[in-house]
Amino acid sequence: MNLNSLGASTGILAAGLIFAYGVWLGRRDTGWRAAQGVLGAVVLGGVLPFLLIQLFPLLLSFNSRDLTGVFFAMILNIVGVLVAFLPWLVAVNWLEVLRRDGPRT
Repeated sequence: MNLNSLGASTGILAAGLIFAYGVWLGRRDTGWRAAQGVLGAVVLGGVLPFLLIQLFPLLLSFNSRDLTGVFFAMILNIVGVLVAFLPWLVAVNWLEVLRRDGPRT
């Protein structure tokens, strides 16, 4: 699992921020569940490349000199960027849930 990437680092930051926002609103339990969801997305983003390589051994042996290989590498990079933003997508979804519930009075 690769937790040294920028996506993982910012995902962990997002988990901490969403938890802090939940505590600030007085909804510590919802903030904790939100942080766990974001951390789950970080773990999924770290494990997903290994799962893809196991399922598709073709990923290890594509030729980068022909047009198919370049297209394949481009698709892999796009998917990698989308997976890197997955924790932020989960965090924004939980932010909306916390905002909708409002502060506990």
